[in-house]
Amino acid sequence: MKRSAQQITVGLGVTLVLILTNAVVSYRNILKVFENERWVSHTYQVLNELEATLSTLKDAETGQRGYLITGEEQYLQPYQSGIAEINTHIKSLRQLTADNPQQQQRILSLEGAIALKLSDLEQKIQLRREQGFEASQQVVRTNRGKQIMDGIRQQIADMKNIENQLLVSRIKESKANLQRTILTFTLATFVSLALLGLVYYLMRRDRALRQQEAQKLRQKSERLALALDAAKMGSWDWNITTNQVFWTTYHEIIFGYEPGKPNRSYKEWADRVHPEDLSRVEAGIQASRKDQQDFQTEYRVLLPDGSIRWVNSFGRFQYDAENRPNRMVGMLNDITDRKQAEAEIRQLNETLEERVIQRTLQLQEANDELQAFAYSVSHDLRAPLRAMQGFAEALLEDYGDVLDNLGEDYAQRIVSSAQRLENLIQDLLAYSRLSRADLQLKVINLTDVMKEAIAQLEADVKQKQAQVTITSPLPEVIAHRPTLVQAIANLLTNAIKFVDVGVQPEVQVWAEMRGDWVRLWVVDNGIGIAPEHQQRIFRVFERLHGIETYPGTGIGLAIVRKGIDRMGGQVGVESKLGQGSRFWIELQRGTGD
Repeated sequence: MKRSAQQITVGLGVTLVLILTNAVVSYRNILKVFENERWVSHTYQVLNELEATLSTLKDAETGQRGYLITGEEQYLQPYQSGIAEINTHIKSLRQLTADNPQQQQRILSLEGAIALKLSDLEQKIQLRREQGFEASQQVVRTNRGKQIMDGIRQQIADMKNIENQLLVSRIKESKANLQRTILTFTLATFVSLALLGLVYYLMRRDRALRQQEAQKLRQKSERLALALDAAKMGSWDWNITTNQVFWTTYHEIIFGYEPGKPNRSYKEWADRVHPEDLSRVEAGIQASRKDQQDFQTEYRVLLPDGSIRWVNSFGRFQYDAENRPNRMVGMLNDITDRKQAEAEIRQLNETLEERVIQRTLQLQEANDELQAFAYSVSHDLRAPLRAMQGFAEALLEDYGDVLDNLGEDYAQRIVSSAQRLENLIQDLLAYSRLSRADLQLKVINLTDVMKEAIAQLEADVKQKQAQVTITSPLPEVIAHRPTLVQAIANLLTNAIKFVDVGVQPEVQVWAEMRGDWVRLWVVDNGIGIAPEHQQRIFRVFERLHGIETYPGTGIGLAIVRKGIDRMGGQVGVESKLGQGSRFWIELQRGTGD
């Protein structure tokens, strides 16, 4: 659009310059044509004056000839008139040819010849008047007068030839100037018309572009208005000079005014701002104006019925050529619902901690009761279980000789089942104790802990012919020794137990420092664990295999996790099926390392 306006301005400027140039050139050419015409007319005047001079002489000669023949004075009237006029013609010729030195010279010669002619005429008239007809005829017969007259005619003819040549030249030049004038005027007019046509085209195109831009602007305005209405947002435009404010419909609705008033005042806005917020908001506007930064704040609107609405307002100043703010435009939206939600959230947050504490206490009480119940049940089950196991063993020892094979098998199954149940109860009690016991953490030497755990598993190690390799010395950690011994013993038990049939268990143990933490690795050559099972194996009663394949209670790794968690550490596993497992526990390092 801006480029089109520039093109129109340039086109109009070039056209105006061309028209002015055409006018100046045409004016000069017309003046030249007039000058040529004046000189042509001037030449005609010279020719006419020469012809008049010759005619006057002829009249004078004719009058003289009539007098010579008749002797009557009345025939001298043309002669006398010619004498009276001839000087006038000579004077006129001298003035007309003042610009032509050559003609001036000829006029001098012509003037002499005319004087000689007039003298000849006068002489003949005097002879006729004084001596009669014959005397004058004798002079006439000398043919001198005719010779003088022929010379005059020749001089006038020469002068006329010169003037005719000038006339031809001036007429030719006049025609050339006229043609040049017409040509230049025509060309300039044609170019001017072409430029005017171009400017007209540019103006039409500019008008079309402006109409398109106006159409786009209207569409954008309509879309903006639709978006603002859909979002229930209002916009405003404050003319600082006139103090008038334009509000959109939703702005008026939010402020509780009847929509439709074309212009509102700053005071109408200020009257609806909550009195407790007005000074703060106005101070923000002034600060934004001073710092030339955008304005944004939230404030309350007090409606006539006493209700309050919250709005979020954003504004930006616009400045004139002298960098003085002259307008401020912006928009606002109703955030009353959000403010109410925030108030409710704040209220909920204020009571949340108390409710969490109460809920935690309730859960702690329920958990303590559940753990006490589990411990009590497990403990109480051990007495009849031991009785069952003892009596079954006594039956085998005291009455084994009288029992047949089936009876002995039944008794042996009772003993085995009782032992498994005893192990399960022990694991449950151990797990329960870990949840309930107050663990006193202190610096512990991992090497000593590892020795104690190996000692507990000595029978299993020998039975499985397992090779346990420990990279000593191991660092110190902060832990509860019995819990840590149990966790490590459980990891070693699993490492020795979960191997394929016929495979000699190989277990490697080492530790690595990780900042303030110690990670103890227990790596085996067992059957491995699928990735999807690597998290569930740390939960209670999670078993991946049947009890007949790998006997156990399914609580061992749960005890490991619970114990390590209680000591502030972490536990994890890296494993692939058929490629062994890499269990690790991580505890805070002891201060002695």
